[in-house]
Amino acid sequence: MPRTPKNKPEKKPLEIEIVKIDEKPEEPEIEQDDEIEKKEPEVEPVVEEKPVEKVKKIRTEKQLEQLKKAREKAILNKEMKRKQREEEESKIKAIKEKEKEVEKKKLEEKIVKKAISIKKKQIKKEAVLDEISDDETPVIVKVEKITKLNHPPQPPKSNILYFD
Repeated sequence: MPRTPKNKPEKKPLEIEIVKIDEKPEEPEIEQDDEIEKKEPEVEPVVEEKPVEKVKKIRTEKQLEQLKKAREKAILNKEMKRKQREEEESKIKAIKEKEKEVEKKKLEEKIVKKAISIKKKQIKKEAVLDEISDDETPVIVKVEKITKLNHPPQPPKSNILYFD
């Protein structure tokens, strides 16, 4: 049945009781003389507790045989699991070793390629130097002096005068 405002239960306001902590609960007044006379030291009787010994059930021969078989089977299962774990570990080690060998071979190949390229460059440089030294032609080096001036260049001075 769907809830509608008509059949909703009415909410009652919460009632809160305020209790002061400082106040002590009221105690019935008892005469002190009567209380002293009534109190006598209570002595508990000493009872020695002996541990209860459990009586073991006597197992039948069939139960003993089943227990022995179960223990043997548990031992065999442990050994099988240990062997499987060792085999898995050895496989993982073999895979890791192969990966390391592959990485090592790749690194060696990179090093050999780099060494070959360096050697080729060195041989080319030596061949160029040998060709230059075999030419025996003088090498002329031209050095041009460039001067920058702040003013525009003037025509060269000469002793010849031109008239229009």
